[in-house]
Amino acid sequence: MPILLQRSASDRIMRTFKIIIFLLLPILLGAEDIFLLCGSPEQGGLMLGKVSNDVENVFFDYKPIQISDNQFFIGFDRDEKLNHIITFVLKNGEMISQKFAIKAQKYDIQEITLPKSKKQYYEKPDLELTARINSEARILRKTRDKIVSNERINICDKFSRAVIGGHISSVFGSQRIINKVPKRPHNGIDIVKPIGTPVMAMNAGIVALSGHYFYNGKFVLIDHGYGLSSIYIHLSENLVELGDSVQTGDIIGKLGDTGRSTGPHLHWGIDFNGKRLDPQLLDNMDEVFIRIRKDNE
Repeated sequence: MPILLQRSASDRIMRTFKIIIFLLLPILLGAEDIFLLCGSPEQGGLMLGKVSNDVENVFFDYKPIQISDNQFFIGFDRDEKLNHIITFVLKNGEMISQKFAIKAQKYDIQEITLPKSKKQYYEKPDLELTARINSEARILRKTRDKIVSNERINICDKFSRAVIGGHISSVFGSQRIINKVPKRPHNGIDIVKPIGTPVMAMNAGIVALSGHYFYNGKFVLIDHGYGLSSIYIHLSENLVELGDSVQTGDIIGKLGDTGRSTGPHLHWGIDFNGKRLDPQLLDNMDEVFIRIRKDNE
């Protein structure tokens, strides 16, 4: 296994500074490991970090990261910059840093035509409807802000798909043109399945919102902690309420066709500290990207 090790002096940092680059390794944190970073190193990806008890602090792009039970998460937005650095500080004062680059994504442009039965979703809304839409947007925004700012941690390192099987009709990051009007990039994935299909929580958390909004239709928003949340939109039924505690794989609703929807499907979205992530990339959470071991020399 080739390893590149760099040592350099710094006027600002009077401690040892190491830069170590490792190949991908497919195993979990072992007795000699002090740091692992697993997941998808690409735009829209979520990554799980695991550290040993030797680690006191972790910094991502020079900003501190919350650690709980020897683990933490980092995420990359749709248009995230490609070059990053992660640094951790050992209890003996030593600092170790790892520079790495993430993969750039290519996004599709997708044209969608809503049927006349849903013309209220593409025609200009009247004043009353505009007030409702704005009010719902404010509630959702304030709830997301609370999720980012709270310190509660519920998430575990095992994830579940929101729906078993199904066809993905719209991928993450694609630019949508609805009835010839360009919209914002798609911030989740759409999974096509029959109405009534069980929808599951992707991870443990607390229900932060559960309601019926104009654009979302019936939906559930779950706070997983660490600033991570997931949303499940266009449901036919909500099976959980505000404040409910859920575990990974719990059924939280049933797939539907409510709100601004082109047909029966689930819109599944993930937000991490204001960054929108690609749910499809959760399948790669067990893949180890960076591994740093104790120096036994």
